[in-house]
Amino acid sequence: MLTCAIMSRTINETKRLKLQNDDKQDPQSLHNICSWLHLNKTAIEYHDLKEVKIISYNELQAMKETVSNCLKPIDYPEFIGINWDILEYCVPSLMLGILDSGHAFFNVPADPSTSNQMFTCLHVNYVFTKYVTSNREIICQFDIHRQPIYLTKLINVQGKNINKRWYRFAYAIATSGSTGIPKIVKVLHSCILPNITDLRKILYITDSDKIAQLTNFTFDPSIVEVFLSFSCAATLFMVSKLLKSEANRLLEEIFHTHVTVLQITPSLLFNMWTTEHLKTTILDKDSKLRILLLGGEPFPSMKLILKASHIQNMTRIFNIYGITEISCWSSINEITKNNIDESCLGEPLSETTFQVRNENNEMITSGEGTLYIGSINRICIIENEIDEDLNKPIFRNTGDIVSTNDLGRIFYKGRQNNIIKRFGNKVNLWELEKVTTELNFVRLCATFWDAKSHKLYLCISTTKPKEEFPKLKEDIMSHLKILSAIYKPDKIIIIDDFNFTTSGKICHASLKKVCQEFETEIIINDLHVDAEETFRNFWNNHVQSKDTGFLTSGGTSIAALQISSAAAEAFNAEFPGLIGILLKDVTYNECINYIRDTLIDQNCSQNVNRRIDISFDDKSSQKMFNAEESLRQSSNNSLSLSNKENFRQWYKCRGKTYSNILQEESTVLSQESISNIKVLATYNLQKCIDASPIVYRYSKTELYATVGSHFGIICTVDLLETNNKSYEIKLPDRIEASVLVLAEFRGIVGCYDGYVYCVHLKTGEIIWKFQTQDMVKCTAITCTQGSKIFMGSYDHYVYCLSIKDGTQIWKTEASKGGICATGCLHRQSTSVLFGTLDGSCLALQQSSGQIMWKRKLQNPIFVAPVVLRTGYVLFCSVAGELYSFDIETDCQMWRYVIYGNVFSYPVIWNVESTNNEYVILASHNKHVYCLEMPFKMTEGNEPKLKYTLQLPSPIFATPWCENGRMFVACTDGILKIFDLLEGKLLAIKQLPGETFSSPIVHNDLVVLGCRDNNFYVLKLCAT
Repeated sequence: MLTCAIMSRTINETKRLKLQNDDKQDPQSLHNICSWLHLNKTAIEYHDLKEVKIISYNELQAMKETVSNCLKPIDYPEFIGINWDILEYCVPSLMLGILDSGHAFFNVPADPSTSNQMFTCLHVNYVFTKYVTSNREIICQFDIHRQPIYLTKLINVQGKNINKRWYRFAYAIATSGSTGIPKIVKVLHSCILPNITDLRKILYITDSDKIAQLTNFTFDPSIVEVFLSFSCAATLFMVSKLLKSEANRLLEEIFHTHVTVLQITPSLLFNMWTTEHLKTTILDKDSKLRILLLGGEPFPSMKLILKASHIQNMTRIFNIYGITEISCWSSINEITKNNIDESCLGEPLSETTFQVRNENNEMITSGEGTLYIGSINRICIIENEIDEDLNKPIFRNTGDIVSTNDLGRIFYKGRQNNIIKRFGNKVNLWELEKVTTELNFVRLCATFWDAKSHKLYLCISTTKPKEEFPKLKEDIMSHLKILSAIYKPDKIIIIDDFNFTTSGKICHASLKKVCQEFETEIIINDLHVDAEETFRNFWNNHVQSKDTGFLTSGGTSIAALQISSAAAEAFNAEFPGLIGILLKDVTYNECINYIRDTLIDQNCSQNVNRRIDISFDDKSSQKMFNAEESLRQSSNNSLSLSNKENFRQWYKCRGKTYSNILQEESTVLSQESISNIKVLATYNLQKCIDASPIVYRYSKTELYATVGSHFGIICTVDLLETNNKSYEIKLPDRIEASVLVLAEFRGIVGCYDGYVYCVHLKTGEIIWKFQTQDMVKCTAITCTQGSKIFMGSYDHYVYCLSIKDGTQIWKTEASKGGICATGCLHRQSTSVLFGTLDGSCLALQQSSGQIMWKRKLQNPIFVAPVVLRTGYVLFCSVAGELYSFDIETDCQMWRYVIYGNVFSYPVIWNVESTNNEYVILASHNKHVYCLEMPFKMTEGNEPKLKYTLQLPSPIFATPWCENGRMFVACTDGILKIFDLLEGKLLAIKQLPGETFSSPIVHNDLVVLGCRDNNFYVLKLCAT
């Protein structure tokens, strides 16, 4: 047997002893706060399924000294690992021995990726383990509480950085990684000690207490459990992994052995044990449990606490809060049974400061913002930080949304990463969970947002039997009506038990798997039976009555979109007309008939299924994809601005180039040379950017981009000098419209507050503003002469305003539907065209606003009309129905259906070498369509489908087509560039957030907004 005595190492004894002596004399170290005054007392009471093992303070001290003596010859302070395979009751002795020798410890996670990350970050050489592997050398063998344990040295460890100051560290730990890759946190003695001393005083811990140690050692509350107990000569109640798996047996052990202090996550408490069982054990009237600490997750509802507690129970319950980056707990709040402020975080613990900051990173004293925790002394070192380089105090972002009032009280409001964007609205998933847990039959609930499919799942465990599940779902949906419609889940999944992480929190990776498996269970075998049953579930999730119309029964436009998306996924087929008929207030029976007819229509399903890969009908058709020919807009898509005051060389916005010059020299890269997309610059606009940018120039030496955000910021960027400071101005409400840019940096844009603003894009001066009666999401366009603008509002009116001072020239009620899509000039008839949300297509006289022509489609219109080379106008409904009209003869020329919802503007592709033009149309069904229209089309003819291209996720943004390339941004944040000649993927870029903003391209630059709040300037790179 190898012993410590034969360790063959050369050490610098003077340096080692100095470090150790400094530590021994410092009472402000984790191990030196332990009390050894009662050596005969029980230090650890370990429960297994078969036996109870007792370890006295005398034995604990002896094992600590044994470990410490073996480690003292190691040169410089090291982080020494304690492997996950070591039995629980041996771990405290190893912790104490490592600390006593002047080193620091870390508990090795069972997850290989996280453990490897820790080994690399901490430059690990030594690990205590029960089993030895081939890549480790045995240094010493111990008998710790009658368990064989080895100290091993890793073989061939490279790149060790010796940090002589590491003796100041107590331990290292990894964050949970719930918001990304786990971070390695090195914790100084001075960071964690205030937690121990504060809780000892607040909770009145004495040597008569028995403190439960149920937390996994890779979760930092375990450190508090261990050293809080040892600092008071209390008893540490520990259990085996097998006993933890026997939930009811574990609860009985905790109750009957008179545990007095229990620390646990709320989810684990109410998932492991029913409220009835808690009420008759640890929360009974005779329970010895003095303290229940609930932390690591949002505090549960007081209703649930009261349900689980006997009316005479005297247990003190605390909401305890903190983050690993500040070494465990940062605040505590006692929750009394008549307390309705369970979300209050309470008072910060000593040497800890709270700050609430708004979206501009400014500290606020009232309102809602992000919580930051700071300290001068409680400073952990994260990853490769160097403590000497940190400017104190250091504040860490918790990632939690809170509200604060004038009294300084802080209330939890949810996680930042649990606030999602759904149908353009902000949704706080914590609010949905909080309201759901108010139901008395809900034991536990969690939400899962599938950003790829835009589906919201609500997962619950319940106290009711499975036979009652259908009724329970109805009760849940009925209860959720107290929230706005945007919170309605797409699916409710009732599960038996949640899976948990090693930290005792609900595992969201397993939730994702549960939701995916739930979706695969929907199989349609019989169209007439199963289709009705499946659709009935969708209908009942949003409205309760099948006898009255959808809108009459409480349906909304958001619900219509949810039902349509759910049906498309469940049946693996597109139902493009479903949104439209729902918004016409049809009944359930009319909807199910439409579903059946669509499914039975084999041509429909064949068309959908075959439109997958790009293909060409014949070689001659490839002429239109000549890479040397650039996209031009025909005269009916251009703005010939004769008014010198409003002169711009050109501007580009949402699939169109508006120009008063014929051609500009281009310095674009050849198609073959594009291999990468790099981020040139980003600009944070505080909230998501759904608006499409505008790129423009006043001369050949200038190039600018302007875009607005949901925060109301309008940002203008010099694209030729991205290092220059951007110009930002702030409007009172969110902006979804693109900015119409005029001469001298004047911009016109609509806002959610119902106003149309004319502003100076550099100074922020409001030149004029005009009020409509509802929000304005429509982008303005100028008249033929450039002296007036036309734009629509959600108040159903089209407005004509003077560019000079914003005075109203005329307004016309277009229909009974709001207007969100941009208008389009029709030069042949001197009219302006608009589509509305009730499906109306209109041509209005530019000079008077008189309606010259009007047609009504069956479905809403979300996209701008376009004028073809023939002078015919093209309207596209949300159902994917394209209609071409000759408005001067009031004749429908053709109709074409793509079987997919459309929110993306049609793009016209004109090629001078042919007499044809092409319409590029992107759809929510993940496809891009290219339609060929010959120059001469007769009534009744329709365009030819040239090709389709399949993308990875739905498309809301308008593609950009130029110089033989197509730039497509999908909702999952992926930007793809295709060679239109061969359908070859040239480059791909993944943005961090969802993307609804349309890309604009000029030469080798691409600009677009993202829902991660940033405006991106990207550069196309050559091979």
